[in-house]
Amino acid sequence: MHERSIQPVYLSPHLDDAVLSCGGLIHQQKQQGFQPFVITCFAGVPDYQLLSPFATMQHQRWGETLHPTEHRRKEDVLAMACLGAAYEHWDYLDCIYRRHPESGEFLYTTEEALFSAVASVEHYLVDELAARLKGAFSAHNALIYAPLAVGQHVDHQLVSQAALRLRDDGFFIWFYEDYPYAEDAQKIANALQCWASPPKPTVYPLREEDMAAKIAAVRCYASQLAILFGDEASVPAKIKAYAFAVGSGQGYGERYWKEGVR
Repeated sequence: MHERSIQPVYLSPHLDDAVLSCGGLIHQQKQQGFQPFVITCFAGVPDYQLLSPFATMQHQRWGETLHPTEHRRKEDVLAMACLGAAYEHWDYLDCIYRRHPESGEFLYTTEEALFSAVASVEHYLVDELAARLKGAFSAHNALIYAPLAVGQHVDHQLVSQAALRLRDDGFFIWFYEDYPYAEDAQKIANALQCWASPPKPTVYPLREEDMAAKIAAVRCYASQLAILFGDEASVPAKIKAYAFAVGSGQGYGERYWKEGVR
């Protein structure tokens, strides 16, 4: 990447995914004169009067039961400021809020359901996401970073599939390892098995200042830290340990995946 006219665009399924997986590179690109842009796809505000017991339980885990999505959006704004990234919150609902269009039944009501196949009635979302992205960006100057769908969360699968549609339309796509799922090497292997011709990895080295900015940004997601890291105090050590492992012990890094020439 050399031309400053190129805009890095990060597709984040939820309000933290891009920072958790790509925060170091986002900060580095900003320092190099680029303007990273983070789109959180499933950041819509649900009707809090119509929640499944599973969604209510998730709100309790986040420690925010009054206006949880609005609270998480505010966390994301703070994280974007740490990295110097522009951002946009789209209004598609997180899968824990989505319902069958005819029966009205909630589609994902257990932890297991979050990491299963996408419901058949939801495949239209791939078309909608791809069309909206294609309408907003040009294949000539957008560099898209999308989830590899490590861990197979349904929302990550949808965003990853939308990115593949963009690839078929000529967009240049890098796939990022979904952290913290990527801490499990088997989950990375499982994600790659979904490809007929698996992409190849590239490690981007990160400086100390990139890591510091990433850690500061991750800490902005206070509602998620206990779930993801056990507690806030564990954030720096865990993020650094994974980044150091990705860097093969030679320094910090983030790993991205790209298909070969087709």
